Amino acid sequence: MKMPSKVTDYRESTLANLPKILKELNKRSMNPQQLFKATRGNFDDVGEFVESLDCLFILSKIHLDKETGEIHSVKAN
Repeated sequence: MKMPSKVTDYRESTLANLPKILKELNKRSMNPQQLFKATRGNFDDVGEFVESLDCLFILSKIHLDKETGEIHSVKAN
């Protein structure tokens, strides 16, 4: 995971990609493959994409529906 530092600019960090993923998920729920296709330009590789999903899941910002395989954005009340 790329964290912002003196060497790594915020725009190049994993944290900068989190809002981009959430923006797509706010439009509609998607499976991981659809979400990667929609946000592909923001990532160097699929590993970086998965790291971003991990961060969002740990922060309880996304939810994976085990029945449909879709990722949903979790809205704060």
